[in-house]
Amino acid sequence: MDQRTSSEKAYRAILQAILEGQLPKGEFLSQRMLASIADTSIISVREALKRLEHEHILEAIPKWGVRIPLETRERIQGLYGVREALEVMVAYLLCLQDDPLVAQEILEKATECDLITTEGKESVDYFAQKHRELHLLMAERSGNHHLKLELERLGLRSLLYQSAKSTWANQVDDWRNWHRNLVGEIFSHDPARAQEAMHRHIQHGLHHDLVMFDRGMFV
Repeated sequence: MDQRTSSEKAYRAILQAILEGQLPKGEFLSQRMLASIADTSIISVREALKRLEHEHILEAIPKWGVRIPLETRERIQGLYGVREALEVMVAYLLCLQDDPLVAQEILEKATECDLITTEGKESVDYFAQKHRELHLLMAERSGNHHLKLELERLGLRSLLYQSAKSTWANQVDDWRNWHRNLVGEIFSHDPARAQEAMHRHIQHGLHHDLVMFDRGMFV
């Protein structure tokens, strides 16, 4: 196995352990322990940690190491604030394009999300994956590749997985047409309407994630 493949293996193994809550939050992580979990070398683990830090899934403290950030209301609100700024612009640019083929492609991805049912742990993983694919696809099709890069750097994977686990899995609202309705608003030929729809979509997620956090369910 070459170094690049080994680093990717380490990245995926550590990421999965983080998302599934197998590693403690707020405590500095042992590279040797992570190498054992990933069944790779410490060199590969170090490369994976750099990537996870870049994606804001881990934070590095000089002279101490890396750790999974503790969730706070302020952190959740801050991440959602940056996400909203990026994705409202995505909605605006998509609406200006008014491309039926792009609209259809995104609608199909939105339909995938809306049709997923909450049956077992695997459904949470699958929904989080498809939800992330939808939002990154919208950013990619906006025509500004920097928006997609910044969303990835934001730690969108971790944020959406946490939201899927605490909010979507508990079905706090009727999700059957949630994302299809959003896509319809984005391609409404009205940029202001598209931006407002994305704003409401993200604020809705923030509200329910904060409710779950206050109930001790956002872990």
